[in-house]
Amino acid sequence: MIHRSNASRACPLSAVIALTLVFVWSSLTDHTFVLHDALPAWLEVNPRVFFLLGIAALCLALISSHDALLRKDASLKVLFPAIGALGTACIAFAPYQNLFHPGILCMTGLVALGMGYCWLVIRFGLLMAQGPSLSPLVYGMAIALILEPIVRLLVETLFPYTARICVASLLPVLSMTLLRQAERGARENGWLGEARHARACTAQPENRTLLNKRFVLFFAIAILLATVRTLSPVGTWDAQFNPAPMTSSPALVALYAAGVVLFARFTLVNAEQRPALSRFQLAFLLIVLTLSASLLMLYTQGPQSAALYTLMCLNDSFAHLLFWTAVACMARSVNMPPYRLVGMAVAAYALGSIIWLFVIGCSEMLQTVATAAAVAMLYVLTIVIVHTGGPNAASGASCAHSDNGPDSACSANDTPAASRIAASIEERCREVADEYRLSPRETEVLELLAQGRTRIYIQEKLVLAEPTVKTHITHIYRKTSVNNRQDLIDLVLGGNE
Repeated sequence: MIHRSNASRACPLSAVIALTLVFVWSSLTDHTFVLHDALPAWLEVNPRVFFLLGIAALCLALISSHDALLRKDASLKVLFPAIGALGTACIAFAPYQNLFHPGILCMTGLVALGMGYCWLVIRFGLLMAQGPSLSPLVYGMAIALILEPIVRLLVETLFPYTARICVASLLPVLSMTLLRQAERGARENGWLGEARHARACTAQPENRTLLNKRFVLFFAIAILLATVRTLSPVGTWDAQFNPAPMTSSPALVALYAAGVVLFARFTLVNAEQRPALSRFQLAFLLIVLTLSASLLMLYTQGPQSAALYTLMCLNDSFAHLLFWTAVACMARSVNMPPYRLVGMAVAAYALGSIIWLFVIGCSEMLQTVATAAAVAMLYVLTIVIVHTGGPNAASGASCAHSDNGPDSACSANDTPAASRIAASIEERCREVADEYRLSPRETEVLELLAQGRTRIYIQEKLVLAEPTVKTHITHIYRKTSVNNRQDLIDLVLGGNE
C-alpha cells in the first residue's frame, strides 16, 4: 500500500516537472533568441503569430482527424517533441546560416515550436483531468507557472548562448519522456482509475440549452486568455515593451507565487462543487479586475516597472489556470472525445490571439485603440459569463458538471437512478473481474465496454495505444469465454438483474 501511494504521488509529480520544462522551453525562445533579426523587415507582425499558427494547425487536426491521430498515438509521442526540438534549432540558427532564407527558416521553426508546445500541454491537461478531482491539475499547473521564471533565470545565468540553444532543444524531448513516465505510472498504479466512479453520472444526456450555455462560457474563457496574453509582455514576443523582470526582486517572486496559489485554492479548487455555469464567475471577474489594474498602472507609472510586470504575469497565470480548469471540467462532463474538445478550446484561443496581434501591430496608436477594444471586450465577456451563470444555472446544472462523485451535486438533482445504475454496473464488473481473474487494466476496459464505449473512446480515456486496447479486449473475451461484445454485456448484466 505504501508503494502504491508513493507511486500515485509520483505520477502527477512527473507530469508537473514535464509541464514546467515545457513552459521554460517556450519562454527561453522569447528571451534567448532575437526573433526580429531573422524575420523579414517588411513583415510587420509579432513573431508569436507563427507560433500560434502552429498551435492552431495542430488543434484543427485534432478536431477534424481525431480518430486518425489517436491511432498513431505511439508515433506522435515521438514525432511532436522532435518537431518542437527541430523548430527550436531552426529559430536559433536562422540568422547565422546561408542554406535557407533566414526568415522562412525562422517562421517554419516557430510553427514547429507551436505544434510541439501545444501537443505537450494538451497531453498534460488531459492526463491530469482524468485524476480523482481537479486539484492535481490546478495545483500542478500553478506550481509549473511559479517555477518557470525561476528555472528560466537559472538557465540564462548558468549557461552561455550556445549551451542555452542545446538546453532549449532538449527540453521538449525530456518533457515528453517525463509525461510518458507519468502516463505509464498512472495506468499501473490506478491513479486514473480513482476518477471512474466520480464521473459515473456525467455520461447522462444534458439539456441542450444548458449545454449551449456551457459552450458559450467555454469559448468566452478561451477569448479571455487570448486577450490577457496579448496585452502582456508574456504573450508579445520580442516586443519593444520590455519592463524590468519580476525576478529582479525576490519579494516580487514571492508575491507572485502567493498570488497564484491563493487564486488556485480559493477561486478554482474551492469552487469545484458549485454548478457548472457559476463556478468560474469569481475567477473570471478577478482576472478582469487584475488586467484593468495592470492597464491603469501602465498608463500612470510607465512600462518599466517591475511591479507592473509582476501584475501582468500574475494576471496571465490566472487566465491560464482558469482556461485549463474549464477545459478539464468540460472534458470530464461532456460526451465528446476529449482531444477534440480541447482542440476546439485551444484553437479558439490561438485564433483569437492571432487576431489581437494583427490588430495591435507595431503602431502606438493602434496599441491605444487595441487597449480600449480589449477593455470593451472584457466588459462584454464579463456580462456574458454573469448572464450565463444566472438564476437558472443552478437548476439542472450540477449533474451535468459533477466531478466529485454521486454524493455531490449529481445525487442532489433528478438523476439518482442513473447514478445508482452506473455504480451497480461497475460493481458487477468488479465481480466478473474477480470471478474470471481479470487484471486491473482488463477490469477498467471491461467497465468501459459494459458502458457501451467504443475502442477509440477507451484508447483515449485510458491513454492506451490502439493495439493495446485490442489485446485487452481479446484477453477479456478469452477469459470470460464470450465471442463478442453483446455476449460480454449479457454476462455482466445477467448477474445484475
